[in-house]
Amino acid sequence: MVFKPFTHLARQSLGKTLTHGYAQSVVAATQSSYASTATPFGPFSTHAASKFNKHGSSQLHSTFQHASTQSGGASSSGQQGSLSELTRGDGGLAAYYEAWQKQQRNNGSTKEWKQFQFPLRIGWNAPSTIPESRGADKDSPAQLRSSALLGRSGLERAYSTSAVDDIKQAEDVIVDAAGLAAVEEAITKEISSFHVQPSHLATVPAPEVPATDTSRDGEQSLGVMPTFDSTPRQSSSATGSSQGPLLLHETTPLTPRSPTPTDMIVNLREAGRYEEIPAVFQAMLAEGVKPSMEAYNALLAAAIAMPAAKHQVISKALNIYTDAMRRHAVPDKAFYRTLIELLSRRAIEVYQTKNAMDIKRFQHGDLNPGCSFMLPSDESEYAILIADDALEHAVSIFNAAISNPQVQVLPSEVYGVLITACALHGRNEDMIRLYTHLEEHQVVPVGSMFPPMIEAYAQDGDLNSSVQCYEGYRSMAMQHDSDGSSLVGRYDYSVYAALVKSFLRCNRSERGHRFIASVYSSLDSNLAEHKARLEVARDIIVADGLIQHQIDIRQFGEALDLVDTQKLTPSTRSRVLACICSAAADNNDRTIAVEACKSVEPSIATMPFVASSMLAMELRFGQLDEASKYWSILYESLDSGALLIEPTAIYTLALIKDGQVNEALIQARHAFARIRTSVDVGAARDQLQEKIDEVIELIGKHLALPERAISPQATMTLLGAMTENKGPVSPVSEQLLACLGPTEISTLNWHDLILVLNIEAAMISDGTFLQDIGHIARLEHLLNVVSQRGLTLDEMTLQLVERTLGQLENHRPGVSAHWRNARQTARQAQRASLLHSSAPATAVNTSTPYVNAYDPYAAKMDHTGSNVILNILETGRSRRRTNLNQALAQFQTIHRLGRHPRYNVYSKLIETAATERRADVMFDILRTARQAVPLLPQHLSVLAGWSSILDSMIGGCLTVGNRAGASDFHQELLQLGAAPSANTYGLYITTLKEFAQTSDEANEALDIWNRAKQEGVEPTSFLYNALIGKLGKARRVDDCKYYFYEMQNRGIRPTSVTYGTMINGLTRVNDQYSAELLFNEMESMPNYKPRAAPYNSMMQYFQSENKQDSRKVLEYYSRMQSNNIEPTMHTYKLLIDTYAALEPIDMAAAEGVLDTIRASGQSPEAVHYASLIKAKGYQHQDLDGAWETFKTAMASSEIRPHASLYQAMFESMVANSQVEAIDGLLRDMEVQGVRMTPYIANAVIRGWATADNIAKAQDLYESMGKANREPSTYEEMTRAFLAVNDQNHAREVADEMFSRAYPAPVVAKLQKLLDSAGM
Repeated sequence: MVFKPFTHLARQSLGKTLTHGYAQSVVAATQSSYASTATPFGPFSTHAASKFNKHGSSQLHSTFQHASTQSGGASSSGQQGSLSELTRGDGGLAAYYEAWQKQQRNNGSTKEWKQFQFPLRIGWNAPSTIPESRGADKDSPAQLRSSALLGRSGLERAYSTSAVDDIKQAEDVIVDAAGLAAVEEAITKEISSFHVQPSHLATVPAPEVPATDTSRDGEQSLGVMPTFDSTPRQSSSATGSSQGPLLLHETTPLTPRSPTPTDMIVNLREAGRYEEIPAVFQAMLAEGVKPSMEAYNALLAAAIAMPAAKHQVISKALNIYTDAMRRHAVPDKAFYRTLIELLSRRAIEVYQTKNAMDIKRFQHGDLNPGCSFMLPSDESEYAILIADDALEHAVSIFNAAISNPQVQVLPSEVYGVLITACALHGRNEDMIRLYTHLEEHQVVPVGSMFPPMIEAYAQDGDLNSSVQCYEGYRSMAMQHDSDGSSLVGRYDYSVYAALVKSFLRCNRSERGHRFIASVYSSLDSNLAEHKARLEVARDIIVADGLIQHQIDIRQFGEALDLVDTQKLTPSTRSRVLACICSAAADNNDRTIAVEACKSVEPSIATMPFVASSMLAMELRFGQLDEASKYWSILYESLDSGALLIEPTAIYTLALIKDGQVNEALIQARHAFARIRTSVDVGAARDQLQEKIDEVIELIGKHLALPERAISPQATMTLLGAMTENKGPVSPVSEQLLACLGPTEISTLNWHDLILVLNIEAAMISDGTFLQDIGHIARLEHLLNVVSQRGLTLDEMTLQLVERTLGQLENHRPGVSAHWRNARQTARQAQRASLLHSSAPATAVNTSTPYVNAYDPYAAKMDHTGSNVILNILETGRSRRRTNLNQALAQFQTIHRLGRHPRYNVYSKLIETAATERRADVMFDILRTARQAVPLLPQHLSVLAGWSSILDSMIGGCLTVGNRAGASDFHQELLQLGAAPSANTYGLYITTLKEFAQTSDEANEALDIWNRAKQEGVEPTSFLYNALIGKLGKARRVDDCKYYFYEMQNRGIRPTSVTYGTMINGLTRVNDQYSAELLFNEMESMPNYKPRAAPYNSMMQYFQSENKQDSRKVLEYYSRMQSNNIEPTMHTYKLLIDTYAALEPIDMAAAEGVLDTIRASGQSPEAVHYASLIKAKGYQHQDLDGAWETFKTAMASSEIRPHASLYQAMFESMVANSQVEAIDGLLRDMEVQGVRMTPYIANAVIRGWATADNIAKAQDLYESMGKANREPSTYEEMTRAFLAVNDQNHAREVADEMFSRAYPAPVVAKLQKLLDSAGM
């Protein structure tokens, strides 16, 4: 429908024209031959993004761009240049243009006419002609393609302090003839792929190019042709004859059977091979073919799809548009749509990013004097955002589009995103004009643009226009209810919220509340659907309208009161409280921030942002103890990642200021490691590493203050953080090395000593400190310490030292004596290792001390304190975290007194810290051990103690999920001639689920078992249990029995865990007889230790689909109670499933299990409610009852939103053919922060498959990613494809599963399904 209420407002801006001159420049470029050569390339050369590209990047194709092309600029400034300079790259037209200007200055009078020389054109050689190699770049054609037409900049993401200025001066790198030769070779290969066979022309002599020849139709290629000598270049034909250059227009025409270059480009775009499009486009230009709009559309798509910084993508896109204008190509609707949407979305992104960076500047900006931001890269990025003018160009190009008779009207989405961008940036006149054009041409509006439009009017205080905008949306929404075509997307509740904010902003709160009441009354009804809609409407209106307005005007107390008085759903309440808390903290309203933070759910997705704001606020108030709590939340959050960079910096600086330098640098180093592991290897990780270097440099500035004292341990921590990142950071590394004198070096352990030696040698080797007395003296002392300790240097360190001493030979020849000592020590160690290499490594056995072994550290060993620590750690498992803190306090007291505990205390502390997932404490203990009792392998007692410590570190790393760290410590232990303990190998097996690269954990477990045997490890019951557990999971029962009997033959008595794993494996393969026999044997064992797991296995077995015997389930539950075994949460779940799903059905007893759990002093978990939901909705087809239980669980303070609840609900909906409600529940799941699991995906895929919506099922399957798919996921997707008779896709899914090395019994199930389908 036509939206009339406020169209008169647009007329106020119709007279306003663009003063930038873009449209006029475009017209001029298309009307004049000199406009495109004597002026900078195209009207968009002034675009802000082009400032940050290579110089001259306004030329579209950098391969044809000469680095010295400045003719346009020289002419415009009135500067005279030589004729060769003027004609270098402009085809000689600049000289004519200069003469014309001179004539105009002389009032049109000239004495004589002068002929100007045009430069010779370089022709395109036939593909059979191979150009000579003239030092061309060795990059591959694919690399040339990716950097040719799209002009990839050499400056990527990281910006230094002067990056904005430097980027403006960046020069093109493809300048010389060698580069051109490489590009021509790439073109030749690309043209050959067109199936053109012009070899018969290779022997035909080509006429020389006349001096006055011009390019076809007076046009130039994209960019300016490079200047070459006028002498024709010689080329070798297939017969070896020397020929002149081929004319550009005398290339071999394409055969009728061959696709045209435009077809090639379109096909490449459809195939997603964007990196090859620029090369084909270049080849098309070389043939003299005028590009079509299809080619330009593909080129634009390639510019967007190929990886590059956002501002570079915008610059490239504008250059493509400018070139299309210069070549008189008329953009079509698709081209305009892509370009305008790109620019508009960039404008929206700039608005959002700038707001986020404003907050960041306020939080941390005062920590780096001289910068408005803490990190210089942020300041450079902010400058780019300020200079960004994507919206200006979007509006200009929109004006050009609607002036184009072939376009005039654009799709709804273009209007929507452009109007939204104008509204956010406060360009109301452009917004009104765009909307007026939309309704005049009866384009269906996009609903998402109305909320920002309404708020944009309110920002100007124009409440009437806001109301009229709302009225227009309402009328269209009402019509959409009847015809379904008046709006693209419905945003009713967001529009309500925007209007409420407008009322409040314009001081019309009474009207706003009356409006809210009218909305609520219209939705107030007893219908379940209306109740749900009212709930959603209230959440959005209150959160995005009432509360957001109070946050905007910084009335955080009123916002908090609204949370308490309004009826919000739990998830929305937590989200709103997080926003209030973060905003109040950023504005230093500590009282409100702390109060709101207490009510925020710790599990919500926005918690890292809340903790970041609270941390910054507490540090501004000087509350370091309070800040440490939020630091722990941030550090332990799985989703923090890059968000940790600024908090790490400010928390580290606060600790340094407080005098806790060692603690500060340890925390920073661990945080840096966590930040790096949050992203995969690539450009994103490089950016994070550069930011980490900036933080290290900032830390170095604060450490350089006179009042700061830095210990050797702190020095090594920061040096280690540098080397783990990207290497030493100057000048911080020099500053740290200066703190290491002879006394400090003497305290370093072997690892730290080698690290300092490498850094010092590298700094001297690069020539910077070749004559620095301090650095040379330090290197000499380091080599002396290495010689005295008899340390073995690795090969890389030896080579580095040798190279450095070779450079120092002329300056300090005496230093070589130290080198000879180190070399001699290394050779002796190598000979000793060869003598003992035949002896196998032995497993650690800490219970057998070395007899008569001298311990150099025995004099300072505190045995009493060691016993105290061990007693603390071994009592009270329920208070393990508290006990660990008490033990650490005692541990620190011992070291402060200049003493140290026994070796087994270090090991026990490491194991306990790992169990509590406190990796930082674990590494702190190791670092303390290296300083207090450095490894001295010549003393057997020290060697045995360190073997125990390293063994504990391996197990600790496996426990906390650091398998790479475990591998490093494992290697270090093997170098000592020892091996990990059997229990550590058991941890290798039990932690396979998270780390196994293949899905066949059983084979991985056997590999680990065999490695343990090779390293001489004596198996324990724990190692056997771990192996049998993995084999049983893979249904390899025969192997389970083999190792079970081997265990008994070795004299190792099976434990209750062993019996539990065996019973579990037997029930998996439906071997009831063996399972019951083994169970009875277990109960009769004299050393039987009652455990719930075997009983749960038997209960679950008789509850399975094949048995469904409730009598046997309850029998094993009774036996469990008779042995005084406390039921686990899984036991209670099995009871609920039994009562609710097995005959005889007893739903009252099933729900009574929840009361039983509470009576035991525990709280029901989500899985218990999920069992009830599934029983009601799936087994008994009672969907209303399932919904009621689901809502009860979600509203309960005992339960957090969990995937099992949603899985049960999805399965119930599918079982009751309520597939249409799946989308709504998926959205709710996303709002609640519950992640998709393979089992939820299975239910949803099954539902959509039953509704013949295979496209949605496939989309969900693809979104899961290969790593997250379970065997059941493959089976469900295969069934879905077979249901619609799509055997090809079914085979693809099955093949992927077969490639993942699942156990044979798992694969057989899917193979059977394929066989039944005749595949």
